[in-house]
Amino acid sequence: MNQRRLISVAVLAIIQSACDSGGGGSASLGGASVSGTVPGTVIEAFGDNGSYYAVTSTNNGTAAHPFTLNAPAGVGFHMVMVTGEGTPDKVVTPIGFRDSSGRVRTRLMLDNGEKVELGHVPLHMGRNEAADDDLDGDGVLDQPLILDDVGAGNPLSQSDVDDDDVNDWDDQDHGGYHYHSGTVDPQDHDDDGVPNAYDDDHVKRSNDRDGDGLPDHIDANPDNDPNHTNDALGDDCDADGYNDDDLDHDGFHDDDDDRDGYHDDDYDHDGNHDSNDDDDEDHSCGGTTPPSPDQPPAVPPGPGTGLDGQALYLNNCTGSGCHSASGMRGRTASQITTAINNNRGGMGSISLTPEETQAIADYLAQ
Repeated sequence: MNQRRLISVAVLAIIQSACDSGGGGSASLGGASVSGTVPGTVIEAFGDNGSYYAVTSTNNGTAAHPFTLNAPAGVGFHMVMVTGEGTPDKVVTPIGFRDSSGRVRTRLMLDNGEKVELGHVPLHMGRNEAADDDLDGDGVLDQPLILDDVGAGNPLSQSDVDDDDVNDWDDQDHGGYHYHSGTVDPQDHDDDGVPNAYDDDHVKRSNDRDGDGLPDHIDANPDNDPNHTNDALGDDCDADGYNDDDLDHDGFHDDDDDRDGYHDDDYDHDGNHDSNDDDDEDHSCGGTTPPSPDQPPAVPPGPGTGLDGQALYLNNCTGSGCHSASGMRGRTASQITTAINNNRGGMGSISLTPEETQAIADYLAQ
């Protein structure tokens, strides 16, 4: 199994009013959460879209350190737990759980507001202890730890992603989000339960800096940077966490059969269909001008509104760990509202009137 050094600190949220990181034991990302206790551990999550989340459990002087990993609602992810981080005795444990048929699952998706409690998760606390489950001795368990088999809570029994009043453990379509047999999991290419970032039989591409299987230009967080806002997708106009033409949610464009990260008819690799290429035509969300390195110019208040879109944006949307001064340029009022309603990256804490949202959109459109 391939070992990667991943930073074990809380990820910052997107909007300034939700920017306080979770410190020891909690990472604030918005949407949903997974909690439990572990014997001193880093908990990581790798999202379908390349997003990355991590938190370190709180040392409370016992063998059961509490943690809460807040994850985005509506985006599938794989979890791993790491003991001995930063030491030669580091052990990486992929996490799995069974559905009602007995099949082991490792990809989880949660609905907005769901709070999953795993209880205590016992883990190997060194490579000697893990030897029987790590035959090649590289510090990464050969198979996932099945929560059901060690007395921990099953997250599927506590979630109902499709809101049909049947928990995902016993739901015939398992919440409607598990991949069909023909779909390749973007974070687990061979379906062995070990995320690509830690799997030694996953071949890292030259344009995949974090080795998670997604080319950098379609990766929401191409460096697994804990201070990144996990919002680097360029074609997610509806702010659901996936590029808009990724309907099967496998991280790739639906017309990308060779999975190189580009549309199959995008031979010049500029991100657009070649049939639509036009130096004078813009293909970003809403047909607006793509972001430039410079802050967009100030926009006078809208007619009759008296609202300053620039001031509203700077006061609500920028700051340490949040959007840059031009990071949302081109977003429409509808896209901003959808992101807030879906609590994207903790944005649900933002309170704006429709007029204020439109004023921000007007500012970003310039």
